[in-house]
Parts: sequence; C-alpha cells; structure tokens
Amino acid sequence: MIFDNGFLFVLGRTLELNAAIHDGAIMIGRSVSMLPYYIVGWSYRLFPPQGACKAEPNRGSAFNSCLAMSNVETVDRVYLISKGGVFRFKKSIAEELWR
Repeated sequence: MIFDNGFLFVLGRTLELNAAIHDGAIMIGRSVSMLPYYIVGWSYRLFPPQGACKAEPNRGSAFNSCLAMSNVETVDRVYLISKGGVFRFKKSIAEELWR
C-alpha cells in the first residue's frame, strides 16, 4: 500500500487485529526518489551495522537502534513512536517531535 494520509487509519486497524505488531519496525520504502513511499513490511527488527553511530546512554535499545539505522546511507529517516514520545532520526540526529 502507498504510504499516505491513510496510514494512521491502517495502523490503528492493524493494531486492533494484532496488538503485537507494535513491537517492531514498519518498513516504508521506495525504489527511486521520484516515486512515492510504500509500506513494504511490518514488525521488523532493526540490525544496524556495527559502529553505525555512538549510542546515547539511558535511551534504550529501540532509540539507539533507530539512531544507528538513520546513519545507513540508503535510509532516508527513521521514526520511533513509543510511550516516551515520537522521534525523527536523520543521519544520526534525533529530533523529538512529540512527548
């Protein structure tokens, strides 16, 4: 499915059907920069390359995995949605969007 304004509805509906889906990454990608983004997979574990960036102390494994994945050349951005807030990661920089 294309990643658009309907995503939040789909996410909410999916969580109703399978609450465990929240415990993993939703992959959204595109083959070339001129095309729209598509949902390409649900509930992935992130395994960033060793030494992709320095972990931040006391932020947790999900936060630090997102931070490291954001430094991978083929990754545009990584978002973390958790009870602690919403964060956007780009090139090893974390920005808090909502708390």
